[in-house]
Amino acid sequence: MAKGFTREIAAFVAGTSFSDLSSKALARLKLHILDALGIALGAYGTGHRVIEGLFELAQEWERDVGPRATVLGSGFQVPCPEAAMVNAVLTNFLDFSDGHFMGGHINDRLVPVALAVAESTEASGKEFLTALSVGYEVYIELSYQLFAQVEAASVALPYFVMLGTLAGAAVAGKLLGLGEKEIAGALGSAASIQIGGAQYVLSGGHEKDLCPGHEAHRAVLAALLAQKDILGSGDILEGERGISQSLGVKPAAPSSGLGRGERIWECYIKPFPACRYLHASIEAAMKIVDEHGFSPSEIVKVTVRTNSSSAKRDSHVIRSHVNAIFSHSYQVATVLWEGRPDLPTAWEGKLHDPSFLELMRKVEVLATPEYDELFRKRSLTQPPWPADVEVILRDGTPYRSQVLLPKGDPGNPMSPEEVRRKFADLAKKALPEDRLTEVIEAVEGLEELPDVRNLVHLLVVAEG
Repeated sequence: MAKGFTREIAAFVAGTSFSDLSSKALARLKLHILDALGIALGAYGTGHRVIEGLFELAQEWERDVGPRATVLGSGFQVPCPEAAMVNAVLTNFLDFSDGHFMGGHINDRLVPVALAVAESTEASGKEFLTALSVGYEVYIELSYQLFAQVEAASVALPYFVMLGTLAGAAVAGKLLGLGEKEIAGALGSAASIQIGGAQYVLSGGHEKDLCPGHEAHRAVLAALLAQKDILGSGDILEGERGISQSLGVKPAAPSSGLGRGERIWECYIKPFPACRYLHASIEAAMKIVDEHGFSPSEIVKVTVRTNSSSAKRDSHVIRSHVNAIFSHSYQVATVLWEGRPDLPTAWEGKLHDPSFLELMRKVEVLATPEYDELFRKRSLTQPPWPADVEVILRDGTPYRSQVLLPKGDPGNPMSPEEVRRKFADLAKKALPEDRLTEVIEAVEGLEELPDVRNLVHLLVVAEG
């Protein structure tokens, strides 16, 4: 990267105003905000033990001092960094959040950061939207700069966690009104600690659930420290011992694409609660079920073909909802069993059924050179998650379906109405039906809100 790249990113963040954003980008951004809020409320509604444990901590945090922000669903008022942390865990918990093919998930990191800091600073809807827009731009820019030259499998950690906390620090810094120097320093501080592995894919560990929370917490904390002139390295991206050097990427000039927020259109929105790498196999299985009438008991073999990066996430051993999120075998079996995917938190009920377990054991996941080549050439028009599914019945009948561009990608997007329905289906697990329309209208009219707290109070479950 060119000398001073970190400061150039910081200058972009500090210098962008609401008037710089296009109406098309703002409309799309609101869908991603609505998507994040629905996922968080849907996770709240599961009552999962991880969620309950975090709320117990939040009750303890309520006694602390400092800028306050709201924990979604519960209404607990806790310090701003802790609110961002808990809300990020909620928004990631079902693995239903948006993302970018070159990076990872975005709205589960950035929306919680923006909500927490906007609420604590009494920011307007315009300020909230502006900060989120520059956060998306920074995230996508860094995705290309840091990882376009690096195969994901060659980086020995879930690399996108680096992007979330850096972009989150930009969001928080923007809302706090920091200048270029302070935002650059906040980026340096935010990069200080990262998760060291992705063993949760196989072990089902809850570090996966907590990781986005740590990113959001660190992003807010870094910006708050920068506000007090406690700064990290202002050359963290391009320095000789900075991030680009540690990844072994070649220097590149900052993109001329930074600006009006248009690159949010490069992001997908998920129609299914599972790892994005599994969506093609889920969709292919759904097509087979929809087009051919047969009973799951007739199935003798199921083969999923995909790329190596996707295939190695598979596991027949499901220890938690985390395993369910990443397992082709579990997700495809669920579709063949029930006709469509389910929330990953429903895994225990399925695994108590011997017939479901028998079906899941019939699923084999293979990597092929064809799909590995597509992964190597991944791009906006051909994302890295194609797959096909073949089902063979007892009488020898084969059914096969291939999906190259799964629903939700830029080339096959979810419509605004589909995103609204997704929000409502999730949020109704926590909020009364009449509140859902209020939230949708508030998000769609965010630029008119004088104070983001007017939105936040709609996202709390009323007592009694």
